[in-house]
Amino acid sequence: MILLGRSLTVNLLPAFQETLEVISRRAGRPLRALLALDERQRPALQIVDGDGVIRRSLPAADLIRDLLYVRGRLEPTVRGHLQDGVRGDEHHATRALVSCLKSRAVLLAMQRLVSAQLTP
Repeated sequence: MILLGRSLTVNLLPAFQETLEVISRRAGRPLRALLALDERQRPALQIVDGDGVIRRSLPAADLIRDLLYVRGRLEPTVRGHLQDGVRGDEHHATRALVSCLKSRAVLLAMQRLVSAQLTP
């Protein structure tokens, strides 16, 4: 289960980065999301505007929480995909991770977070 959770995290952060960049570019306000370390040496996404100015720094742990959890609990759809992923072989686990990343719950959370980054 730990390996599955780490795989989800490793795929979730780049998916958010790419989504933010594509949506912001289409909205006419291009942003870049760069994975960096914060002052406490924890991973964070730095949101950089078109002029190269860092607008925000989102701790990766907060981003993962906001994308996968609801009121402090793992979102039920996400939990279901993760539980399904541990019940099979490696290919089954991969399909479960992809399904989790494409789930309505994760996509809606991503939409909410991307929208928040586009507001000044």
